[in-house]
Amino acid sequence: MGHRSVAEHRAAVERLLGEGSCEQVPLDRHAAGRRLAADLVAADDLPRFDSSAMDGYAVCPGSADQRTYPVVGDVPAGSAPTFALVAGQAARVMTGARVPEGTVAVVPVELTDASPTGPAPESVTLEQDPLPGRHVRPRGEDVTAGAVIATAGAAVTPALLALARSAGCTSASVHVPTRVAVIATGAELAPPDADPGAGGIHESNSHMVAALAEAAGCRVLRVEVCSDEPDELRALLDELDADPDVDLVVTTGGVSAGAYEVVRQVCSPLPTFDFVHLAMQPGGPQGLGCYGATPVVCLPGTPVGAFVAFHVLVRPGLDRRHGVPTAPGGRAAYVGKTRHTRAGRVQFVTSVLRDDGTVTAPDARHLTALAAANCLVEVPEGVDQLVEGDVVVVHPV
Repeated sequence: MGHRSVAEHRAAVERLLGEGSCEQVPLDRHAAGRRLAADLVAADDLPRFDSSAMDGYAVCPGSADQRTYPVVGDVPAGSAPTFALVAGQAARVMTGARVPEGTVAVVPVELTDASPTGPAPESVTLEQDPLPGRHVRPRGEDVTAGAVIATAGAAVTPALLALARSAGCTSASVHVPTRVAVIATGAELAPPDADPGAGGIHESNSHMVAALAEAAGCRVLRVEVCSDEPDELRALLDELDADPDVDLVVTTGGVSAGAYEVVRQVCSPLPTFDFVHLAMQPGGPQGLGCYGATPVVCLPGTPVGAFVAFHVLVRPGLDRRHGVPTAPGGRAAYVGKTRHTRAGRVQFVTSVLRDDGTVTAPDARHLTALAAANCLVEVPEGVDQLVEGDVVVVHPV
């Protein structure tokens, strides 16, 4: 086994995953959650015309003290007025409706003597003088055609869908989700509905890693659990490599230097694979390479090690493929009792970032601490303890 730094291995994973691809998709609910591969540009002005912001009356005052106006038209939303207002006239308009040419202001119906329902009256009396421009939304007030409304890398949110479609956009270029297969290895792993027996354990890695991949914007196509028999793993990898829909295989377990390390046994003879031990805890044993034409990332078998390694080493490469901007780690003050760490390797401590901006490490073991955590605290190689008041780098999870 070789030795490699965390940064070097992260870069190696990014090279293995390579660039993703893009596709043009309709801007509908199915686009939600996708990342833009190019700037999204407004196709139309928003609003498309001068429009009313209220149900009320568009008025064109004939004099400074005019309060009563003849009503010369009625404009529901969706229609275009065929007339223009001249001095001294009014027209009933609904919210979002195009106001007639000549409109100076819109007066809400509740500030008039008119009924809010029924046919438009012959005349309307205002309770107060109209203010020029009041309750009129000018054409292009929100967005003008040709303006960038979202930049490459932005997520398509429900709110962005509303903006984009209102600005006349019908489709967008987005990053294609990486299609992933997950394999958890280990003869000791028992499925949820089986008795693990005297020496077995309940299997958890497969769906944990699958959920991590989906949270990273991937499509998980297969979730498998494999024994420590090399022929079984080899047959499964052959099958996945033959599937053109699989972009990436992520394995857990079987990567250390001991006996029965099935992933290393099957893959280390291949010249396209590299197995290393990182100066990192947890998750030191790692592997990666290509099985046939398919990239494979090999994570350790402990659930905490696999979780941390995915976030620290795999997620950045997936984010790059998916156009997600790199988010630098934040900083927070550590609070709590002194926590001793192992110098000589980067440590990632499952921790809790609190509402007051401080961070603490759960006083619990392994998976209990992981389940309670919302971040990882990065402890540099040369540090052997965390002391209250230390400012630390924090990575959300």
